[in-house]
Parts: sequence; structure tokens; C-alpha cells
Amino acid sequence: MPQIDRGMSTVPSSTALTDLRDQWIEKICAGLAATAEDEPALDATRIAADPSDLNLLRALLILRIAILDSQGLSAAQIAELLAQHPAFSAPKPGADQLVGLVKRVRWCMEYDGLTGSVLLFRVGLRAENLEDTYELLLDQWARQRCRTASPAQVAKELRRHWGVETPGPAAALMPSSLMPLETCPATIWTRLKAEPDMRVGNAVAVGYWEGGHEAHRLWLERFPHTAAGHLWSIGAESDGCIAARDWLLEAVRHPQFNALRPVVTRALSVVNDYLDALAEAIKCLTDTERDLLRNGTQRKRFRDACIRTFVDHILDLRGPGRGGSFFFDAQAAHGTFGPLPWWSIIVRTSEETEAARAAVREGVLPLGFERDPDYPSRLLLVCRKPRTESLGMCAQFAFDLDNPAHACELLLLAKRAGVPIDLYAHAVNEYDEIESTHLGTLYAPIGRELANLMTEVATDALNRSLPVARDRDHGAGEKVEMLAEALQGLPRSHVEHFSGGRDIVAWSQRDLKGGFTLLSADPPVALPSFSTGMKRRRKPSGTGGTSPRTPLPPPMTTGFVYVQRNPAFPHMLKIGFTDQLSEDRAKELSGTSVPFPFDVLYRAHTSRPRDVEQAVHRLLACQRVTADREFFRVSLETAVEAIRRCQEEVSGLSSWAPIPVVHRLRANDRVVLPLRGGQLFALTAYPSLFSSSAEVLDIWQAHADGDVLEIHSTHDPGHLAGISDNDPGAFEDPVPFLNRDSTVRNDMIHGRERLVAGDRLVWFSDEEGLADARGAVFEVSSFCQVIYRTSAPKQGPLGIPLLLNDVDRNIPGTMSALVGEVLSLAEPRSWAPRNPREEDGWATVATDPQPAAFWLPQLGQRKSSRRQRP
Repeated sequence: MPQIDRGMSTVPSSTALTDLRDQWIEKICAGLAATAEDEPALDATRIAADPSDLNLLRALLILRIAILDSQGLSAAQIAELLAQHPAFSAPKPGADQLVGLVKRVRWCMEYDGLTGSVLLFRVGLRAENLEDTYELLLDQWARQRCRTASPAQVAKELRRHWGVETPGPAAALMPSSLMPLETCPATIWTRLKAEPDMRVGNAVAVGYWEGGHEAHRLWLERFPHTAAGHLWSIGAESDGCIAARDWLLEAVRHPQFNALRPVVTRALSVVNDYLDALAEAIKCLTDTERDLLRNGTQRKRFRDACIRTFVDHILDLRGPGRGGSFFFDAQAAHGTFGPLPWWSIIVRTSEETEAARAAVREGVLPLGFERDPDYPSRLLLVCRKPRTESLGMCAQFAFDLDNPAHACELLLLAKRAGVPIDLYAHAVNEYDEIESTHLGTLYAPIGRELANLMTEVATDALNRSLPVARDRDHGAGEKVEMLAEALQGLPRSHVEHFSGGRDIVAWSQRDLKGGFTLLSADPPVALPSFSTGMKRRRKPSGTGGTSPRTPLPPPMTTGFVYVQRNPAFPHMLKIGFTDQLSEDRAKELSGTSVPFPFDVLYRAHTSRPRDVEQAVHRLLACQRVTADREFFRVSLETAVEAIRRCQEEVSGLSSWAPIPVVHRLRANDRVVLPLRGGQLFALTAYPSLFSSSAEVLDIWQAHADGDVLEIHSTHDPGHLAGISDNDPGAFEDPVPFLNRDSTVRNDMIHGRERLVAGDRLVWFSDEEGLADARGAVFEVSSFCQVIYRTSAPKQGPLGIPLLLNDVDRNIPGTMSALVGEVLSLAEPRSWAPRNPREEDGWATVATDPQPAAFWLPQLGQRKSSRRQRP
């Protein structure tokens, strides 16, 4: 083995990670404070702080103003909130000075973002949200405040003075100890200096060079060392050591290293201990820092590069110093580091003005989405205030997915917590001139489900238009040159709406901009009942914005999410869930309170019907008729798309804990796995009871988005049949219909296989990029029938529909690595032969076929909970 290089330190060992963190935050604060440092209200004599904390308080006050402004508050209202803020010392700034400060911050936001786009890369921040930077600096303030005040007092001040509205977020912002960061070695080499066995150090060095060197290099490209030094060091070492650990894991299993197995095992222990120390250090960081630390998938890096390219293009269209016209209207470019979306609704009649004023008084529901049936490539974002005692209103903002500027705007919106919407009333005066009156500003929150939908739709659109750029791995600060050329080639009118504000004019119906509609026919509803839909989206702690993983409830069962319609109100759809058949639920609803029975228009078989239903309700919240009823004004196509997307999000691959966690399937468990085209399955098993290792028996593939894999467990192998095993009856559909009348056909069956005790099924996806592949493993504890269904069969080269075991794509090496990890797991808890023989004392398969009601119990006779009338 080569000798270890003791000089491969990424940062000077004398520089603590905490010092690097403090230096980074000081740069952020200095950049923000420079925005308005000459304002009298922020003079050093007016700020009650130690000189070293002056810029921190200035930055927090500026961000607080920017956030309040983005939520629609006027300059006078913001100044009133700040007047008694304890950050100001006596004599406190006057009202005029505070209003001047607010206007200065607003002007900076409208011109070039709060700090200008240059600071973005100089300090290493990639987030576009004001709130992300605000929470990062609040964490720093809370750490310093905790030195002189109790945690309860600090939490109280966060709520009272810094706008943290509820006890939950206030507690989340309470800082954890920085001790793990202070005690964490800056590099693995620092840790190895204390290792007495030089051979162990050499083994780590070889593993690092062979496995981690490339990962280390890629991280340095994606996260420039000129930015946040502590994150640069932690991320580089984490990536490199994870790759080194994987290489050492392979080495310890290889016969070539048998003589050195104790040394390699000890080297693995050293690397794992260091990774544990890094993990503890990462826990003490803020959500924003942890989000920056995540490498992100190749697909995410492509999206971030598209956003950077788009924002830079908008800035190039701007005024002085930006290469644009001096007279180009640059309003509505609000943001921390560059222009961000800010919309306008323009009304013209007295009734429309009345509805707009009421919307400002009452607030607005979250954005929803709708598909335009006349334009398949168009996505409508819908914002609706229901009719209360005043008129309601509904605005539709249209996005052309074939336009790369619109797709990039959707990406940028999806990263925001919401979008501000200005309301204006236009009127013609006696001189035939248009006079504009600003009625107020609304803030439309963007829920997690809608953000995910917008991200996926926009990314798919850009992938189609930029296929070459999609396959590249984009580093930090890198632009997408093909996208830049496409944006340059667009007419100015296709992009200037973003920099100048996306406007919806009340009389422009269903054009490229969208449309506006008054809501006057509905009975009045109480707006406070919609308050649950008006909460702003927050990133779960430590998840970087992804939805928290929730395990499936044991025992694993299935139900339905349905769409129903009643002829009495044909323009509304009811979307709910049931653990019965959808028709049974329709009969329960068709009582004396409605004149006609409900019709079932669509049903989705899912493992988590309640969770899917709730996600759909959040996604379609603004189209909900009333908050306490499950009725929505959406098209059937929109409802079906919402259900399918939410089903994939709630119970898809990302909702399952990844390898090496093992998900065990026991008798009577039922699971429905929503699939995406190209996802793969590997079936592994021990050939015999005395085998020393498992083997890969088969590879399966999903061929279209929306396909499902149903896994039904049973205690009797005679119930099973598999096409690959040539079992009798294997080509028959166990559940051909989804109702008792056999009138509603199930999706087509394109695969039927059987699993026996001891089998493991590896579910694999590389859609986020080969380097970002992930998988989940299921272990069979009994016997399972596997059914592959599709509603959109894909044809093979010969025109024959592709089955589950027809693999028409390359098997990536990343899958081999994940399968290898599964093969190295401990033996399964139970085992049965793949092809049992009765003469050997084993029960044989395919000898006892079961009726449909066995596989789908809801098809059995419904047990009514109501007392039957005589």
C-alpha cells in the first residue's frame, strides 16, 4: 500500500469550522447591511447592539422589512411594526425615517434583488427565498441571545419581535449547540494522525484515493471553496469518505484482501467513526445550511442551473448597467439575490373592484392548478377567493410549457413559499387617460404538493426542449448555455412579463396571460373555514424541503381514492377516500339529502387512501367549494392528474426508507406500488436452504408512468401463479373488475409473478441521474402474488405490448451496486423453495386458485353499519 499523505488537508487545521461559519455569516450580513447602511434609521447610534453584532441586526431588520413587504403590507404599516422594535435604541427613529428605510429596501428589491445577484455566489447561497436567509440569520441571533437570556425568553422574543408566529416554528429556530461543530476534525487526515497503526492509515488512504477522490473533486466543483468554508469542508469530506467507505466495503469482501481483512475492517471503523462525527456536526446546523450541504440530484442541479440562467437573462433585460434599456419598466423584480415573481390583477368595473377590495380585506386561498383542455401544453395556476358576503373572484395565470421562459418561471415559483399579487383598479378619466389605483397586495401561498407538481411539469418541459443540456451535470454557478440561447431567441414580450410583473386583466379571458372571473352565483361561505389552506409552506426540519417519510401502517391494507359526481350539481366533483368499494361509498352518500345517486367517475387503488386524499385536497384547495365539504370545481382530467401525482408522492419509491432498511411483507399484507416508466425491480433469493449467498433470479421493468405493482401476501402457496414459472392459470387476471357487477374493468394485467418466503424484491430508480439512484427492498415472510398493471400499454419493436419481465433499457451499474448491497444483507428470517415438490413434503403452487374477492376483499359482500329498514 502507498504511504499516507499527511499533507492532504482541505483547510488549515488551526481554522475551526465554527470560525469559518462565523466568517460566512459575517459576509452575508455585511452584504445585506450595505443595502441601506446610509439610512438614518440604521445608523450605529440607533441600533442597540455590540459593534460586532451591528451588521447582523441591520441585516435582520432589512430582511424583516422585505418579508413584510412581500406579504403586502404598506410602508406605513411596516414602519408602525418597527417603531417599538427593541433592536432600536433611544432615541428611536422617527416615523419618517422608518418609512424612508422601508421605501429604500423596496426600491432595492425592485431594482436588482435585495443585495444584487453578485452576492449570491460570493457567499455560496443558492436559495432564492427571503425566508431561508432570514431563518439562517435568526439562528445566529438566537445563539448569541441565548448567552444572556433563557431559551423561553428567546423564543418569546422570536415570536413577538421577529415575526415567528407560532410556538412550533419558534422552538424549531432555537439553536442547537455548536459543540459538535467545534470538536469535529476538519479532515479525515486529522483523525488519522491519532491512529497508531500505519497500515490502517494506508488502507484509508487507498480507499480514499480509489473511491473518494472523484467524489471529493466533484463536490469542490459544485461548491466553490470561496463561499462557505465550513460547508465546503464538511461536504467535501463527507462525499469523499462515503465513497471511500463503499470502496472499503467492496474490498473487505474480496478474496484478494483476505490477509489484510483485519486492517481493512479497522479502516472501515475509522471512516465510519469520522462520518458519525460529521453527522453530529451537521445536526447542529440550520435547515438552510443542511440544504446547501446536500449535493442534490443531477436533475436538481439541472433545475438550479436553469433558474440561474433564467434570472441572469432577466437581469440582462434590465436598465443601467444591465445591458437593457434605460426606460424599461423594472417593477416587480422582488427578491433577495435577483428578480422573483410578483404578479398583478387589474380590474376595471365597479363589481370587479368591489371583489378585489374584499379579497384584500379577507386574504386569498393557496394557488391551485388546472389543465386547459384546448391547450395540452398549457398549465393554469388558479387563485380564488370564494364568495363571502361580498363577490368572489377567480384568476387564472397561464403558463405555456413550450416556452422555456415560462417553464423557468414555474421552477422559480416552486422554490418559493408563495407569490405576492398586486391588485389594481383601472379607470378612464375625463381626459380619456387610464388612472390606476393600487387596491392592495395579497400573498398566495404555494403548498408542497403544488410546488412538487410545478417542479416536475417544468423540468419535464425543459428536458424535452433541452435534451443535450439535460444529460450534463451542472456545477455551482454554471449556466445552461442551450437555455440561454433559447431565451435570447424568444420575443421580448415572452419574457418581459416576468421582469415587469405577470398581469391578468379582468377583460382578457383565456388568452396567453390567463383570465379573470367574478364569482357571484354561489351561496356565500365563511372564509375563516378555509384557514387551514392558507398556512404557508414550511420545510420540515432537516429535510431540505422534501416531504417527511411516513411508514405504511401495519398491517398493510389498501383502499380507494375516488371521484364522484351527482347530477344535481354537475359542475362539481366529490373527491374522497374509502376502505370499501367506491360504489359502496356512493350508495352511502346517495341518501335523502340529495335528489340523485352519485356516479363514480374514477377510482385509484392505493395503499394509503386517506393520505392520498388529504394530499389531493391540499393540492386542489383553492378549487374547493366549501372548506368542510369534499366538493371541487375542477375538470375530471385535473382531478385524475392530481390523484395520480399525489399517489406517487405519498406511496412512491421516495416514501419508503431506502436500502439497507428491509420492509417485510407478512401474510395478508397488501401493497400497491405506484411506478414511473423505467423503474426496475430485481428479484433475489437463496437457491436452497443451505446456500451461502443469495442470487439474482429475475429483472423486471415498469414501462409507463402511472403503472402499478400490486403485492398480495397469503399463507398458502397454492394461491399463487407466475408467468415466468409457467404455472397453470398464470395469464388469468385475479381481479379483472373493480365492482361486483363486473362492469368496471381493472387496468390491464401485463405481468403476474409469485414470490415465496425468503425472496427479496429490490425496487430501483435512476430518474434523478445515475449518481443519485436509490432503491428500497422488500422481504417476503410468507407467499406473495405480484400483479403488474398498466392503463397505457407500451408496444415493443414487434408491436407486442411489453410485459413486466420485458426489459428494454440498459441495466445501470448503480443498480448492480444496490443489488450487491442487498445480497450482502443478513439472511432472511424465513425460507421456502422457489419450486416446491409435493413428494418432498412441500405444498405446491397454483393448485388452489382464489376468487377475486380473496385478492380484493372489498369485493366481498358489503357489511352495512346501518340498521336495515323492514
